[in-house]
Amino acid sequence: MNQLADPSVDLLLNQRNSNFIKERKKLAIVTGSEATKETLCSQMKYYLEDCVDIEGYSEEVMVKDPIQADLVVMSSKILSEEMAEYVSPECPVLIAKRSLNIENIEKLFGIPKGTSVFFVNDIKENAVGCIEALQEIGIDYLELIPYYPGCRIYRNANIAVTAGEMALVPDHVEKAIDLGARIIDISSIVEILKLLDLMDQKLSLVSEKYKETMIRFSNHLYHLFNEASSMNQYLARILNQINDGIIAYYGSGIISIFNEKSREIFGAASAGDLIHNVIADSSIKEYLLAEEDLSDRLFRLNQEDLIISKFRIDKLDTTVCTIKNTKENKDIEVKLRQDLIRKGYIGKYRFSDIAGNSTVISDAVHIAKKLAKSDLNILIYGESGVGKELFASAIHNESLRNRGPFVAINFSAISEDLIESELFGYEEGAFTGAKKGGRLGIFEQANQGTIFLDEIGDISLRIQARLLRVLQEKEIRRVGGSENIPIDVRVIAATNKNLVQMCRDGSFREDLYHRLKKFYLKVPPLRERCQDIEVLVHHFLKKHGRGRLQISAEVMETLRMNRWNGNVRELENVMEYFIAVCDTGTVRMSDLPEDFFDESVMGHGGQNTESATVRGIQNPMMIDHDASGIQTRNDDAEYTTYSEALCQRGNLEEYLFFLKLIKEYTDRGQTISRKTMAEDAKNRFPYLTEERVRKRTDDLQALKLITKSAGRVGMRLTINGLKYVNYNTQ
Repeated sequence: MNQLADPSVDLLLNQRNSNFIKERKKLAIVTGSEATKETLCSQMKYYLEDCVDIEGYSEEVMVKDPIQADLVVMSSKILSEEMAEYVSPECPVLIAKRSLNIENIEKLFGIPKGTSVFFVNDIKENAVGCIEALQEIGIDYLELIPYYPGCRIYRNANIAVTAGEMALVPDHVEKAIDLGARIIDISSIVEILKLLDLMDQKLSLVSEKYKETMIRFSNHLYHLFNEASSMNQYLARILNQINDGIIAYYGSGIISIFNEKSREIFGAASAGDLIHNVIADSSIKEYLLAEEDLSDRLFRLNQEDLIISKFRIDKLDTTVCTIKNTKENKDIEVKLRQDLIRKGYIGKYRFSDIAGNSTVISDAVHIAKKLAKSDLNILIYGESGVGKELFASAIHNESLRNRGPFVAINFSAISEDLIESELFGYEEGAFTGAKKGGRLGIFEQANQGTIFLDEIGDISLRIQARLLRVLQEKEIRRVGGSENIPIDVRVIAATNKNLVQMCRDGSFREDLYHRLKKFYLKVPPLRERCQDIEVLVHHFLKKHGRGRLQISAEVMETLRMNRWNGNVRELENVMEYFIAVCDTGTVRMSDLPEDFFDESVMGHGGQNTESATVRGIQNPMMIDHDASGIQTRNDDAEYTTYSEALCQRGNLEEYLFFLKLIKEYTDRGQTISRKTMAEDAKNRFPYLTEERVRKRTDDLQALKLITKSAGRVGMRLTINGLKYVNYNTQ
């Protein structure tokens, strides 16, 4: 006979089951990408899977229903703003602090000390933050360079490290290391436990697992430092081969490094000795032990002049100083300089050699001096004979490369068949007539210096393609060779042709044009600086040894009013003619060449209004020019300012793409959302999530190129935005 169930017992069991169900909390994790979602969900399941239901959401996959959970964890502040509408209002939200996944740090241990490495992330702030995190945990022996979409690369690297952003790694990188998506920081995990009321139940477990991870990481560091110890022995051998004295010391002057050259200068010493006991000269000893004095100082010791420099490494409480013997270093520098002069690889001109005091030439010199301080490529435009090579040489001598070679090549003076071997050199047996042992090209000869590519508009598309690769990869391959040779040169190119029109015609590569035109300089023609003619006349007469030769007032006025189609070179030729034919001490009208008036003022109705009016020149970096150097419209300055502002924020191509996309939707009478923009951009910019699109549109709104409104209006171009789009689609 079956017994009837006791209703009170059933009620008790139901209550217990209900309490058991309530004990399992629900945690929602919201991220920008699917990959990050998987990483963070896996991390939290490692700690909480036995008592918490964990659900992941990403911005890449549309959320259909509002997110319901006991706690919603957002992977970033920007994401919390983007996804706020998809979270139920009553749900508490925590913006997680995130840190690098040190589980994978061991992947970096095989990279040699001092190696240049890109750290790749989606935006600059994240890349810089990750670099700082690596340095804090001891990975400070690598040269970590932030890399993100649209950034300008000033130094190259063959290795890239990223935190889950492999799609953003540049194509030319030989080795990419993925540390995995950044994980939730331990401080945020504790906050999650607190908000889910799990502190008593889970804090000790979380703490133990975190300790295990840190101990494992410490073991890796221990083995790394053991390896570093053996490397120090090799380092000591290298330091002993250096021609300068090198001393490192810490604390109260305890020596840790004292190379052979230092022993020659100061006498025997070894690690562990005190600076105070080793160096007898009181002034040098006082300078070395003065922590606050980091200036370079000149000392006299044993009839030798020594330049001592020092710097601090605060993390190691160490001071490092170098001691140079001025005579020995001067002898080496003189030999190197003499070798460059012997080969003719030296900049012959300086800015002081540019004669003239007109506004246009003064402005051009002022801008050129600023450009010289950078290491970016420069495109110089100017008519034939204005002195483009003079400016290029002066820029080199004003730059940080002024001790390196200055090598020039004029493409209009070399046949197409020879250009490639001249630029890149060739290997032995590369072609009939090739020299035994091969030959260096001018790119190799210009290494550590500047190469001047004159008349760049005269090279063929085939040579343009090879030149573009050199500028991109910073390496060359000789004709007939198979080895890529790294080079470090600054390129200054010059032309008198309209490269913009040549790009439109397909006779000049647009990508090469933009590679060359990192900076732009226009050298004004002589007819725009006629008030400089008298200065130039006396300059050339003095240059050719006839500084006392007088020019009559009538001749000088005729020279001022000439059009000078051959520019400064033509004027110098005329001065040389005067020197040759003038029998008296004064040049008169009868001394002018017979054909002088063929294209002069008399050939233009007796009045040259263009040369009589000297036009001012604006900063070439602030206004856009076509390749002929002519300012196109007054609006160009504004448009170029927009382009420069966008380039500083990110990738200009992305911003132009979104501006044109907004215009297309507006023209069809449709609104456009960030989600739609991200989908339309997927083929061209696959790394752009909706979160990143939001940042791009914020930048456009900050520059007042678009407006953003809620509801049916959506995003619209402003009047300036519409003009800018039309300008860039012409």
